[in-house]
Amino acid sequence: MADLKPTQSEEEYFHRLEQERLARRRAEAAAQQAAREKDERRALHYMKCPKCGADLVTENYKSIQVDRCTECRGVWFDAGEVESLVETGGGALQGFFSDLFKGFGGKRK
Repeated sequence: MADLKPTQSEEEYFHRLEQERLARRRAEAAAQQAAREKDERRALHYMKCPKCGADLVTENYKSIQVDRCTECRGVWFDAGEVESLVETGGGALQGFFSDLFKGFGGKRK
């Protein structure tokens, strides 16, 4: 049986294939790591006050839910909530701010 040696072009071909596989694996690992880090950041900041970092609680006001900080009493809206409040019309926005200072439900908090 003859001793067959790979040609230079065969070696280059298999080397290139291996490099492409490694590059794909690295890209997949980097994407998975980025997704994990994003989930970890989201978990750390979920329902936390952007101003002071304390916990947020959800309170109902008419047809919308607002998030209020337990420490600094800041009020935070999710996407579309302010628009919903404005669309209700009839002084709803003015009523909201009046109720905000009294505390929702008419009692001072």
